[in-house]
Amino acid sequence: MENEDSQSTETLDLRARKYTQAGYGFLGLNLAYLVIAMIFIPPFNLGLSAVLSLVAFLLLLSVLTYYLLKGKKRLAQALAIIYGARSIFSAYSLTDVSTFQAVPYLLPCLLITFYLLGRAGWDWR
Repeated sequence: MENEDSQSTETLDLRARKYTQAGYGFLGLNLAYLVIAMIFIPPFNLGLSAVLSLVAFLLLLSVLTYYLLKGKKRLAQALAIIYGARSIFSAYSLTDVSTFQAVPYLLPCLLITFYLLGRAGWDWR
């Protein structure tokens, strides 16, 4: 009986750890993605709309991270599908000469985020 309880507790701890890693990885890799993208974007006027867009992005990122840390499986699965599609499209765009210059630097962020989200959403190893 005690062995079953310790095994189920171990499974729950592993599952919670996967969601914690997915949440913090999602936050950190998206912030790295933002910094890399901002480095490669040509100079522009940082007006009110740009600041509001940045604030909206950070708020959305915070909300999604919060729910990932709470262990929302459907959210992790949906985000994994989105990040998987973005990774495939980014990898495909590398074959085009006119692609955004930062894509080779951004693609690892997308792939790692996809892995972390898929690991939490579908219990990958």
